[in-house]
Amino acid sequence: MNDIITITGTVTTAPTLTTARLVEFVVVDDRGTEFAVRAWRDDVTAAVRVGASVVVDGAAGWVIPGRSWRHEPSRTIVQASSVETRELALAA
Repeated sequence: MNDIITITGTVTTAPTLTTARLVEFVVVDDRGTEFAVRAWRDDVTAAVRVGASVVVDGAAGWVIPGRSWRHEPSRTIVQASSVETRELALAA
């Protein structure tokens, strides 16, 4: 399973450096589906933080099973090829 997908959603965990070059964080889309996003450190800016709206393009991979006793949903791993924030323009 290596489908190319685009996710639009909200970051729910702080980006964490998992290796010297990869950052991982969780994005929840408007249907409530959770994705574990893995991206190159260079592709993740400071604007990617908890509560930020992002658009992620990448390859969907394995599913991480949720732990029912902790009420965790399963999450699909997405190896991101791009991560963009959706800034809200405020009118004066």
